[in-house]
Amino acid sequence: MGRFLAFILGLAGAVIASQGPGFTLQYMQNLQGRVDELRPIVEEFEANVEQHGYTRATAMSECTTAEGLLDALCTTYRSAVVRYELLTAHLAELNAASDWVRPLILARTYYKDIAESVHEQFEPAIPATLQGAAYAGGGFAVLWGGASFIFGILGAMFGGGRRYA
Repeated sequence: MGRFLAFILGLAGAVIASQGPGFTLQYMQNLQGRVDELRPIVEEFEANVEQHGYTRATAMSECTTAEGLLDALCTTYRSAVVRYELLTAHLAELNAASDWVRPLILARTYYKDIAESVHEQFEPAIPATLQGAAYAGGGFAVLWGGASFIFGILGAMFGGGRRYA
């Protein structure tokens, strides 16, 4: 029974892991859209502060001491600039990685709001790439191997092991 359950878990792991490359691609497309959406705001901010002899960094520094209406404006621009910088760096990290490791990087570092947005639209599909097949094999091996190991230990502990006459 344990072997059968381990095999079923292995199949589930294969199906789930095989979606990693496709999900990662959609995540990156969503991420690129958010970067593109913030870029004109940041560029407009930079153009405006340059007219007064500031760089983005010096303007952001001065915004930390702003009060009143200026503080309200700075807060909006500061959050847009910070988000733009973070998302741009995250996109660059994913773009720099090979297709083989991007899903692993994404599993380690992702933005929850973007992942949730992608998940809402994501439809699992049969992987048609080498990466999808490799992740399917890896998912099967990890869950099947882990479940086989655990069921083996449990079987030995509770007398479910094989007995030879």
